[in-house]
Amino acid sequence: MRMRTLLAQILALATFANEEAGAQKRNLIFVSNEASKSITVLDTRSTWRQTIPVGSRPRGIAVSPDGKLVYVALSDEVPLKESAGDRIAVIDVASGRVIRQHSSGSDPEQFGVTPDGRILYASNEDAGTASAIDLRTGKVLATVVVGIEPEGVAISPDGRWAYVTAETSNSVSVIDTRTNKVVSSFLVDVRPRAAVFSPDGRRAYVSAELGGSINVVDATQHRVLSTIQLERGEGKPVGVAISSDGRWLYVANGRTSNVSVIDLRRSAVAATIPVGRRPWGIALSRDGRELYTANGLSNDVSVIDVSSRKVVRTIRVGQRPWGVATAR
Repeated sequence: MRMRTLLAQILALATFANEEAGAQKRNLIFVSNEASKSITVLDTRSTWRQTIPVGSRPRGIAVSPDGKLVYVALSDEVPLKESAGDRIAVIDVASGRVIRQHSSGSDPEQFGVTPDGRILYASNEDAGTASAIDLRTGKVLATVVVGIEPEGVAISPDGRWAYVTAETSNSVSVIDTRTNKVVSSFLVDVRPRAAVFSPDGRRAYVSAELGGSINVVDATQHRVLSTIQLERGEGKPVGVAISSDGRWLYVANGRTSNVSVIDLRRSAVAATIPVGRRPWGIALSRDGRELYTANGLSNDVSVIDVSSRKVVRTIRVGQRPWGVATAR
């Protein structure tokens, strides 16, 4: 009896070890599907996949710094009024379940999480505000007025600044995260969608969809230094991602169905990669070797090999995929 018990314990430990090793080998990506009201979880190295229903329209999506949680901005069809469908959902990666929902404001679209994983800053599109949410308690710490129809949110690497883009006022509001107050704002090109900081925090890059450009921002002075035109101004940039060394900027051009690769040393487009229809969200893999786009009109994800700058795989997901996130 003792021998059988000991063998059972050994087998259980071996099974657990194999599961842990398998989980570590997985390369998970998380895709928000607007029309399906779901999150698709994919392992890009196998056929494993999971679908998580979330009940409302999901858009902005990000993985927590420790990789254990996924945050998703949800919104419903009720305009100009916060309701039960307007929430920041929290998904436990291990169980694949929604474990919490935090209030934010009317129509949260995108958000950024501070590097320590404690505070989430969400843009509330209908309300023209941004909310600072304590992720430990779920309490809204502050709600501040920003530009008209705020959309993109980016947090500086040191956690000091939150940039909030506003697509109708063509502006970026700068929130000091120490005081949760807007301390500056500046104009950018037409219809800014998303923003990202350089790894050293000295620059920020803002996509302007109708301007067909990337705005290069001095993130210490909070002012535009220059613009980089995409396809002679005909590109339609939305989502942005930056390499870990700060050399390359990857831009999803929704309406032109391609990705621009920008050499930031030369401030010039180095390559253009055709992908699925209407790529919006874009993200790099943890090792920087692959790039992913959520393609809203072809209902799939394009997997791009960064070194060859070619699509190597196309994966079907839910209906109208909007955002894509990876554990970094």
